[in-house]
Amino acid sequence: MKQHTNARTIPFPYSSHAKTPAARERSSRLLRRNLSARTQFSDYNQRRMHRSVAYVVLCASLASAQSDSDADTVLNRVRARIKEHLAQLPSYTCAQTIQRTHRAARDGTFQLKDTVRLDVALIDHREQFGWPDGKKFEDKELRDMIRTGVVGTGNFALLTDHIFRAGAADFKSRGEEVYEGRRVLQFDYDVPWENSRYHIGASGQDQVVAFRGSFLVDADTLDLVRLEVVADEIPPELKLDAVRSVLSYAKVTIGSGESLLPKASELTMVWLDGSASRNRTELGNCRQYTAQSKLVANDPPPATPVVAEEPQRSDPAELPRGVNIDVSLDSDIDLRTAAAGDAVSALLIHPLTVDGRTLAEPGAMLRGHIVRLDRLTRPFEFYEIALQFDTLDVQGASYDVSATLGSGGPAAGLIRQQKRMDPTFTAHREARLNVLVREVQRGQGVLQWEGKRPKISKGFRMRWRLDEVRLNSGERARR
Repeated sequence: MKQHTNARTIPFPYSSHAKTPAARERSSRLLRRNLSARTQFSDYNQRRMHRSVAYVVLCASLASAQSDSDADTVLNRVRARIKEHLAQLPSYTCAQTIQRTHRAARDGTFQLKDTVRLDVALIDHREQFGWPDGKKFEDKELRDMIRTGVVGTGNFALLTDHIFRAGAADFKSRGEEVYEGRRVLQFDYDVPWENSRYHIGASGQDQVVAFRGSFLVDADTLDLVRLEVVADEIPPELKLDAVRSVLSYAKVTIGSGESLLPKASELTMVWLDGSASRNRTELGNCRQYTAQSKLVANDPPPATPVVAEEPQRSDPAELPRGVNIDVSLDSDIDLRTAAAGDAVSALLIHPLTVDGRTLAEPGAMLRGHIVRLDRLTRPFEFYEIALQFDTLDVQGASYDVSATLGSGGPAAGLIRQQKRMDPTFTAHREARLNVLVREVQRGQGVLQWEGKRPKISKGFRMRWRLDEVRLNSGERARR
């Protein structure tokens, strides 16, 4: 904290504007006396200088102590306000959209890599993630759902809880400023390695690192406005130069009250070679999350709910593992606008028959999501899309499944796969390049599609192998 001292000018005891002869004579005598005593005054001033300096330092120290005391008082109020918000946070869920960009060199520009859509929930102060409009939140890490690219977690309460409530950080006031037209107070903070729970995973390793940053709070309400997190003391084996996150906060109505949540965030990871990845995330459609795993909108429920009587159903069939099913895509996928997290469905083409018994009729629906969608430019422009189906609806019963793509097509735009790169040419010498077969991801299906035909049309045929099948007795299939 900077200390400022204000100098006060003391006027010399002589004025040329004395109005009477007596006054002018008195001023003249004072002037001669002071001029003749200038040398003695200078010596006296030098003898007193060390005491004067000590006095100034003492005053500055007292002012500093008083200012530090005031800053500590404000900081304690700020921390108490943030802890209050954290304690009042209900279990909630929001829709988040992540735009992931990448630059290849330090002086390059960021180019859009893909877009990811997810639902995120804070349940009992624990973050959980799921696909949009899904039945449940996945009980696994986000990096296991999004298997490529940069992902980040902890932004929705865990990070602020760690900084402000766990007592892990040292704080310093930076005074008042104006940010986006509002008066804010700025603070710096520092979390040393021994107090940190901030993990960075890269290059196949996971390390805890120290981090620091700053935050802004509203000068009137003391609500958190902006939080910056910087980690630049990173172990070399991670091959990262720095990681920086910036979060912006706003009040959001959830249920019957207001909660302070991050409305947007930006995560940037810079590698040692100068390349970098940047994720920009926006939050919306926040709702309360109940213990019964239902989404509760802010609107009140109807006064008199109508309950339909359940029809009688026969016991659902037990579907076998390892069987192949042929399905056709239920709607178009526009690769230019689609994003990871978008729902996708396919319909059974042929009856599923085992030992002469029909277990599923044509039209049974296989439901899932796009889990990855990359636009690639080398060796030519094409899209790579990964699909994951996790639910099979059969005659009113719903099954949790894990399925692996066996084959797809034929279709215009689908790039054939073979075991080696083999450029071939048409009669007009137009180059066509088959894509090297990649390792099959169990539980998914990966397709490569030509960039000049960026649509997978409804009716596209695929064959999937059912690796795991389990009856979901808690839900009826959605019609």
